[in-house]
Amino acid sequence: MKTKNTSPAFFAKTSCLLFFLVSLPLLGWSQDPLKMGQTTNEELNMKVYAQDTSAAAVVLYDYGHTSFLYTKGTQVQLKRLLRIKILKKAGLDQANISIPYYRKDFSNKEEVLELKGMTYNLEGGKIEKVKLDDKAVFEEKADVNWYVKKIAMPNVKVGSVIEISYTIKSPYLYSLRDWTFQAEIPVAWSEYRMNMMPFYEYTHLLHGFQRYHLEDMKVISQTIAFNWEEDMGHTSLQKCGSQVYKIAQYRWVMKDVPAFTEEPYMTGVQDYLSKLEFMLTKIQYPEREPEYMASSWDGLAKELQKEEQFGLQLQNTAGFKKTVDQATAASTDVLSKAKAIDAYVKNQMVWDGMNSFYSENIKKAHEAHKGSSADINLLLVALLREAGLDAHPMLVSTRSHGSAATNMPMLSKFNYVIAAVKVGEATHLLDATERELPFGVLPYRCLNGQGWVTNLPAGKWLPLKNNDRNVQLVSAHMEIKPTGEVTGKMEESYSGLSAHQMRASIKAQGKEDYLQKLTSKDPDWTRQEMNLANLEKHDADLKATYKLHRVGEAQPVHLLYVSPMLNHATEQNPFKLANRLFPIDFATPTDETYVFTYVLPTGYEVEEMPKGLNVSLPDNSARFSYLVQVTDGKLQIMSKLNINKPVFTAKEYQDLRELYSRMVAKHAEKVVLRKKS
Repeated sequence: MKTKNTSPAFFAKTSCLLFFLVSLPLLGWSQDPLKMGQTTNEELNMKVYAQDTSAAAVVLYDYGHTSFLYTKGTQVQLKRLLRIKILKKAGLDQANISIPYYRKDFSNKEEVLELKGMTYNLEGGKIEKVKLDDKAVFEEKADVNWYVKKIAMPNVKVGSVIEISYTIKSPYLYSLRDWTFQAEIPVAWSEYRMNMMPFYEYTHLLHGFQRYHLEDMKVISQTIAFNWEEDMGHTSLQKCGSQVYKIAQYRWVMKDVPAFTEEPYMTGVQDYLSKLEFMLTKIQYPEREPEYMASSWDGLAKELQKEEQFGLQLQNTAGFKKTVDQATAASTDVLSKAKAIDAYVKNQMVWDGMNSFYSENIKKAHEAHKGSSADINLLLVALLREAGLDAHPMLVSTRSHGSAATNMPMLSKFNYVIAAVKVGEATHLLDATERELPFGVLPYRCLNGQGWVTNLPAGKWLPLKNNDRNVQLVSAHMEIKPTGEVTGKMEESYSGLSAHQMRASIKAQGKEDYLQKLTSKDPDWTRQEMNLANLEKHDADLKATYKLHRVGEAQPVHLLYVSPMLNHATEQNPFKLANRLFPIDFATPTDETYVFTYVLPTGYEVEEMPKGLNVSLPDNSARFSYLVQVTDGKLQIMSKLNINKPVFTAKEYQDLRELYSRMVAKHAEKVVLRKKS
């Protein structure tokens, strides 16, 4: 989508260059909040942070100030000053700082400017300063359009205070940068200010669970002086003027913000951090009609169709006709055509690991047999369309990127694209970035709420889910000997997403290395004669079979203690915190079933064994069952966990935590066998 770069009407002169000079007073500061070098002896002498004595580091001060510039069209400028105290050795990694910035193309990009850094230490009662060296600043390409300035602060040790300041200039008015008040370490003071010109109207939303310490807005009158050159044909005329405008000055502050702790079964932490988010909703320059920005999904859908790196890539697919004809030569119906094209793209293309929904050129990517998620999946859409199928791009926010905003048409909330193809009444969601993915199965990173299909007039939202459950079935037939030795054969079967994840892991490690690591995984158990079945049959269950052996004593023993779950017991509850504020996201429904049969040693009887257990959550959203029985000299154990919906609310956390606690306790119980007298 093109980014507009417009100046106010009274600045818009023929072939003119505008110089916009404005000085806006700050609110209530006795000293410059953006001035470096205000670190105190008290901060340097700090040994612990009183609000969190376990903290390895603390953000002492994080200040950001956004304003608008008109020197080169219209730009947004963010100035930031960040000061961090290192309290423990574990906090030293805070000295590695990353600054992400966006580049769509050479003329449409953000810039990181005025980068300065300083490390402060107390040496002999005096403050020692070490300046950041330019050689300690590196640039990396994080994604197709995202780059990162990586900074390694100098001379950092326990007790140091590090300080960094920088400016980001951006042409992207439509989506101001978020301001994040919370971090993985506690934040003593985080403040964000904005000087809002009257031409722009932004909706701002607060996310997370922390509340403001201060929130303020006041309006001041400000005289704006400006100069421009007016083209007079063979010469130019210098002109100047000024005008009084009302400027809205906003201030938001959070104080003593606790460290954010990542917990199991979460989507991206950006969904839960306390942050301020902005979206441009209206532009109204003097003497002009208001322009409403991305106020509807139909407006965004139309704009994407005209985007040269998105919709225009799909308008002329005739060049792919020969490719499509060859790929679908053996296809007899529409569904088989879709599957053939999906398989073709997966076999021909290699994903470079980059996430994007923009592609510079899908034809060049096809020729190179390599590309980003956008190159590959927009190519997939183009081939499906050339085959006559009803296919559209579907914008997605990956799990690490956070949730898409279904209530607001914000393009920045997406970072990925897949294909949605309709066959009959069914819509199949396809991602061709990974060869091991069966048709219609999305990778784990894409199972994140809903995705937006970009078809006209207004697109539509569809749930991001796989039709197949995530299923793991483990069975074993074992024999217990009087010495405590245990031998037998085990079979593990995986289907759905778990099968894909296993195949991807095996591919990454190599089959032989994977089997070797699996063989030596548990020191108490020996695996032998390992075999993998259906490794290349992506639509079939992946199976692993092997012999399992554990040594016993030299002589028969009077009492035998058997851990009936073998090496598959759930030993720890993943939900450790007493309370949780955010949802539990398993991504997909899951079944885990274990069926173990033991032949008991002759001359022994069961003295003690676990009792059966059935635990169900309301509406059968989750269930754990554990059955134990002895029949004809055989001990039979069945453990079954069913997670029947992908997402649980925070209100359901306590019930889910208790279910897992009871499962851990049950898996830890032993069977006691006594030798008959």
